[in-house]
Amino acid sequence: MLTVMTELDAINFMLSAIGSDPINNAEDTTDIDVDNAKRILENVSRGIQRQGWDFNTEENVVLNPNAYDNKILWDDTIIKFSSTDGNVYTKRNKYVYDVTNKTFKFTKGITLNIIRAVDFEDLPDCFRNYIATKSALAFQQRYQCDSAVVQELQSELLEAHAEIVQYDIDMSEPNALQFTRVSEGLQRS
Repeated sequence: MLTVMTELDAINFMLSAIGSDPINNAEDTTDIDVDNAKRILENVSRGIQRQGWDFNTEENVVLNPNAYDNKILWDDTIIKFSSTDGNVYTKRNKYVYDVTNKTFKFTKGITLNIIRAVDFEDLPDCFRNYIATKSALAFQQRYQCDSAVVQELQSELLEAHAEIVQYDIDMSEPNALQFTRVSEGLQRS
């Protein structure tokens, strides 16, 4: 039976790229290759997700201060954000800090456009495949650098990239009016 790729499948795919045996459990392992594979998989996933896709981008998310001390607790799933009010915010310790007004205290909620980190298991299938392939390539290049395997993984990566581009096109249903220069040109005429 065909099933979607799990995080364990991705780690095993990465291990196979360096000729290592598959594992049955990625937790509580003493194998340094498994630990390195997990770390690379997380870093690659974070980097790809940080670009912002339909499945992890949310607009106009309101973060409200708590009633106790008027601070806004930081949401650790936010990996990238922009404010909608022109102020500059950042994470400091566990809270949102208003850089513009130099304060942790808020009298009302703030609205952000955010990119949220999504667990590997919750990613669309084509992104799991792309992240696993890109991770396997990075893992192979870093720890073994077998040119034949690297070439094969690069070929697989191109195919996987085409799948995520097609996914993005399918999900966004782009049209010519969405492109700035086209809409500006139409406004001028």
